[in-house]
Amino acid sequence: MEAVAEQAQASSTKKETVKITVCKSLSGIAEGAEAVYEEFEKQIEENHAAAEIMEKGGCSLGQVGCRGYCSRDVLVDIYIPGQPRVTYERVKPDMVAKIMKDHIIGGKPVAKGAAKPDYYEKLEKQTRVALAHGGNIDPENIDEYIAVGGYEALKKALTMKPAEVIAEVKKSNLRGKGGGGFITGEKWEKAASVQAEKRYIMVNGDEGNPASYMDRSVMEGSTHQVLEGLLIAAYAIQATDAIIYTRSDYSIAVRRLNKALESARERGFLGNNIMGSDFSIDCYVHEGMEAFIGGESTALMASVEGKRPFPKAQPPHSSEKGLFGYPTSLNNAETYATVPFIISKGADWYLNMGPDNAHGCKVWALAGNIKYSGLMEFDMNTTVREIVEDYCGGIVKKKELKVVHIGGVTGGFLPPDNIDVKTDYESLIEAGAIMGQASLSAYDASACVIDLTRFSIGFNEAETCGKCTPCRIGLTLIKNMLDDIAEGRGKIEYLDKLQGMCEEINITSLCGLGETAVKSVLTGLKYFRKEYERHIVDQVCDAAMCTGLYKYVVKEDDCVACGACIKPCPTGAITGGTKKVAAHIDMDLCINCNACYQACNFLAIA
Repeated sequence: MEAVAEQAQASSTKKETVKITVCKSLSGIAEGAEAVYEEFEKQIEENHAAAEIMEKGGCSLGQVGCRGYCSRDVLVDIYIPGQPRVTYERVKPDMVAKIMKDHIIGGKPVAKGAAKPDYYEKLEKQTRVALAHGGNIDPENIDEYIAVGGYEALKKALTMKPAEVIAEVKKSNLRGKGGGGFITGEKWEKAASVQAEKRYIMVNGDEGNPASYMDRSVMEGSTHQVLEGLLIAAYAIQATDAIIYTRSDYSIAVRRLNKALESARERGFLGNNIMGSDFSIDCYVHEGMEAFIGGESTALMASVEGKRPFPKAQPPHSSEKGLFGYPTSLNNAETYATVPFIISKGADWYLNMGPDNAHGCKVWALAGNIKYSGLMEFDMNTTVREIVEDYCGGIVKKKELKVVHIGGVTGGFLPPDNIDVKTDYESLIEAGAIMGQASLSAYDASACVIDLTRFSIGFNEAETCGKCTPCRIGLTLIKNMLDDIAEGRGKIEYLDKLQGMCEEINITSLCGLGETAVKSVLTGLKYFRKEYERHIVDQVCDAAMCTGLYKYVVKEDDCVACGACIKPCPTGAITGGTKKVAAHIDMDLCINCNACYQACNFLAIA
């Protein structure tokens, strides 16, 4: 192991070259990373003989994975020996030649496009564990992972007894980072204690929540880190088989995971007698269908077994009777990516982070009307207010915060007065929200709570497996009531009915997804009831997001009677509009299709 690490270290320091890295995460590629990478290849080839580059030892080009700042892709880092790293944001191919000429050859960073000081400050302020190597190493190059200490934790774990590994993880109080927050060491201990001829260890890399992508990014950018954590867990519970379950549409993660498995086998980190020990295990990637319910543990296992992904009532829990009836331990990718650090640095290191009930840190997906969005990793002592106002730079254009949506489609809403809550599991539940898949969106007054709730309930209704009545029927009834409220047909008694139905669904649903599917309604009614009443009583959506409440009015002084609005109206609601007579809209016939507004070239329709 030492020889491999020394060889990798020697190759990286043998020659002090100028190093260029391009972010090739999914978001980076979506923003054109491939074209940027090719342009750098072209520029390096054209300038390879430049004396200034040769004096610096030449120039190398590589890819890196996700570092979390997805909204700033394509991200490019320039490392010139003896100088601080310079990061360029939102790089386009036409910027590459200038970066090469002015910075790499001329030695002067290009001000336009270079990250401002706060970029580095916000990176430094984070508590990065799962994202520790994201954006710094090539996730497809095992040597780069070894050079930063990769697989040393696995080597250490193999010198310990399996029970000692479990005890160390249990002592750290590491809790599952998929939303449930179960103590990881206890899950491992339970699975290890069951007598069985087979024992499975699994990665849950499925994320159906449209606001979350932590596991995908960790699997893309810290691929070997996830695998190392999985292997440590496999040894701890003496698993016989390992499976990485992820979505088939996570194509980049799937490719990199399969490549990592191949490289690990070649180096002796996977397969028979791992690193010369008596422990042997292999692993494969299972690509599941893109179903939200597929992320629920028992549904996920049913999918692997070739069955329809229906949740099962528990107990028995998966750690006792899981995949194919054998004891199975399941954690998400982010949890496994944390394990190598706990083994290498010790449980006490992890215990120094976070509150007493939730030690450690958590990756959050951040979005909304904020200055900085993407993925960030925080100590769980961090409050929602600190995330929004400090790490994310506050609401853009100096507007006021109206609502924070936490937990995605299965999460809830918090008003500005309640955002001093810490981001640990229990604190968020006490506030009425949940961590869920750890997404946080902060909005100004341009957001409508009813509109956001309709999206969450509509998504959950479409994605329900349909096995239990509360989800299958209840979510549809709730969605219909919300539609009525948003379209002007709501009644004030709906609010008590919504409250009652949501509480019933929360208690009687078969699985955790059903229990949390109604959080958006419950927290909306708790904190934003006046907004619901405004929609029902006053028939007004102040954010102008509920199109069913639009009132179309012709401004007579601006109307030129051109008749352009009459033809596209599908209900004949518009009269006049010709022969110098201003148009008039009959709101009893109007269906709020917006066709007249789009057709008017004189902004006469409001």
